[in-house]
Amino acid sequence: MVFVKVRITLILASIFIGGIAVYTIVPASFSNDPVRFVVPLEAKQDDTVRRLKDEGFIRSQKLFNAVSFLMKFPGTIEPGAYNLSKNMTIFTLAHTLLYKPAQKWVVVAPGNRNAQIAEKLHQSLKWDDTKRKEFLNIAKEGYMFPETYLIPVDETPEQVAKRMEAVFNERFDEKMYANSIAQNVRVDTIVKIASLIERESGGNDDKALISGIIWNRLNQNMRLQIDATAQYYKGVSGNWWPKVLPEHLQEDHPYNTYKIDALPPGPICNPSLPSLRAALYPTETDCLYYLHDHDKQIHCAQTFEEHKENIERYL
Repeated sequence: MVFVKVRITLILASIFIGGIAVYTIVPASFSNDPVRFVVPLEAKQDDTVRRLKDEGFIRSQKLFNAVSFLMKFPGTIEPGAYNLSKNMTIFTLAHTLLYKPAQKWVVVAPGNRNAQIAEKLHQSLKWDDTKRKEFLNIAKEGYMFPETYLIPVDETPEQVAKRMEAVFNERFDEKMYANSIAQNVRVDTIVKIASLIERESGGNDDKALISGIIWNRLNQNMRLQIDATAQYYKGVSGNWWPKVLPEHLQEDHPYNTYKIDALPPGPICNPSLPSLRAALYPTETDCLYYLHDHDKQIHCAQTFEEHKENIERYL
């Protein structure tokens, strides 16, 4: 009799445990409506899995973590966007979140050059070298607007370039275009100057002053003598903005503003909106020279003698 009771107890326990297992493994819902699930850039794994439970995709966080761990060590869900539905099994859901992002984040920082952006696209979207080169052939330096993008993984290099240029055209608005025309200055010129400001400024506060100095030099037919232009043509993968050495400034190169008497042939990076605004709306100043001290504070001078004094004082 005791044996029978034990056997019945074991059977009931097995049914109970099996029921729990089935409950946690089968889909959390019968709904097959598509859901775009976005994982923010700085999201923590625990927070993402908690969202999956709170939003009705899974029933057990622990079970999902275990399945994810077994599918792909260490089972981390990367930031991006995923196409999900609540009728996915826990295994299908984990596989999608670990292997099949629909969109990936790409951060274009102010001052990035196109080659840097191409590297980021290569890393995030798993582009091959052909796609990277295609992007570089299409993308217009200076017009790939600095922004945090959520880009479809199947988007072509041309589509990505057009996406970024569209944001530039949105940010550089009609008022800015009208002011550029009113000043008889081409947008290409504004973008070139903005790219120099972006690489030369210590922060947003000094951009307009640097712009005023650049315009003063251009109006007086002085060479710009901006180190960042040498950094642009000396930069290579892994060191896109190298330290400028004195011998670099002696090289004959169309982007060496120590040698040419004008702006460089094109922008040297992709400038931010504050740099674009500074290029269009410069501070009125009599200064022709500037430098930044070790705390990134700017000091300008009207004459070369004053500039040399600032060098001795601040550097």
